[in-house]
Amino acid sequence: MATKTTSGSASVPKSGAISKGYNFTSTWEQNAPLTEQQQAAIVALSHAVAERPFPVNLSQDHISVQENGLSISTKHSTVEESEAIEAVLVNTNQFYKWFSDLEAAMKSETEEKYQHYVNTLTERIQTCDSILHQVDETLDLFNELQLQHQAVATKTKTLHDACDRLLIEKQRLIEFAEALRSKLNYFDELENVATNFYSPNMNVANVNFLPLLKRLDECISYVESNPQYAESSVYLVKFRQLQ
Repeated sequence: MATKTTSGSASVPKSGAISKGYNFTSTWEQNAPLTEQQQAAIVALSHAVAERPFPVNLSQDHISVQENGLSISTKHSTVEESEAIEAVLVNTNQFYKWFSDLEAAMKSETEEKYQHYVNTLTERIQTCDSILHQVDETLDLFNELQLQHQAVATKTKTLHDACDRLLIEKQRLIEFAEALRSKLNYFDELENVATNFYSPNMNVANVNFLPLLKRLDECISYVESNPQYAESSVYLVKFRQLQ
């Protein structure tokens, strides 16, 4: 049976009642959600009930014992269910407190869930920022490496161009040297012709005598036709002496 409490103030619902009420209301709200208009009507009704006076037929003793509230009934279950206590909300003040605690518990649980999401997203954002920072550093290094590669490629091309110019210049100098050597051969023949003419074995009957004379005539003709060369006149005199 329900027993009436005689304490100075009515009992406040414990955490077990709040937890049970929370589970009940959570299921209730999920299955039958209220609109804003319905919630406003409930609030207005609760205010009207709170301001309504007690009926005159209620005794003052009963009112003083309950301190302007209804009796609190506590129903004890069996030994196996002794921990499940049914708390009865006896007046509007306790109901508001119970509802506020319930609403705070629901809000705390909701905020905790979303706070966990926020923390997770914050960690992911920080991870992404770190990755982006590393990517930016890698791109900077790549750009620097690319600039260095372009500088090396430019220097290599310049070196290749210089080598090509040197090869062309070398070939030109070789051709010039060969052309110069072919012209100097006529001047160099002076010593060769003189040595052969003054040789004891050289005479008119020698097989090399006529070719030697022909070569001497060619040298004299070349020196005469190129008087612009240095010492050409000196060589011409010496060639004529051999003639």
